[in-house]
Amino acid sequence: MSPLDVPEDGDYIIGRVIEVKDFGANLDLLEYPGQKAFVHISEVASGWVKYIRDFIREGQMVVAKVTKVKKGSKIIDASVRQVSGHRKKEKIREWKNEQRASKLLELVAKNIKADYEILREEIKDDLINDYETLYRAFEESVINSDDFKKKWKGSWVSEFIKVGFENVTPPFVTIGGMFSLTSEKEDGVEGIKSSLMGPQAIHDDTNITITSDGAPNYRILVKAPNYKQAEEELKSSVDLVLKLLKKEGGNGSFERA
Repeated sequence: MSPLDVPEDGDYIIGRVIEVKDFGANLDLLEYPGQKAFVHISEVASGWVKYIRDFIREGQMVVAKVTKVKKGSKIIDASVRQVSGHRKKEKIREWKNEQRASKLLELVAKNIKADYEILREEIKDDLINDYETLYRAFEESVINSDDFKKKWKGSWVSEFIKVGFENVTPPFVTIGGMFSLTSEKEDGVEGIKSSLMGPQAIHDDTNITITSDGAPNYRILVKAPNYKQAEEELKSSVDLVLKLLKKEGGNGSFERA
């Protein structure tokens, strides 16, 4: 999640439904105080929606994808229909982790007798810029505590790591995305299969799986002990698949999901 005051096109957001009308629903965005989103009835669910309240209702918490940010406006356009079940679970988990991480940062401030608001202002955005979320910063402080100490300076660092060790158990992380692979050659299917069999894990503790989502879409998932390693493995695998497919005379693209 970006530390900016407004989300960007393509971002996934969590909102509370505050109003449902015949033509759409308005959301309060939980991660962006004061920001609202509008979901048109056509973006509420796949297929034809006759009664919008069969699919969305006041008070419901939903995950949506930002489809348009209007410059200078406090209302953005969003879609619930374009959010997969997997993405919804991941976003809710991430949001809950961020709520927990904010509580842990409060604990850090309390333990070093610092003002929480001042400490948050000083370090939160920088940590998010580096680790994408505050919770991942706590995870990295546990996984790579020596590197964390070298990278960050201040009276808060040692206590941040200590609180992380006491409260965060970093699981193996999973990241991935979707390939779109095509070939006009007569034996193009074999070329695609061959390309997808190319990636091998760089590290022994990494697991890479590639499954079909129905041609031409293929999902890749990388499971690793930390985000840095997972990103390295994912980039290597994606680059190899696209390179091999190009040699086979096919075309491909990749999108994070």
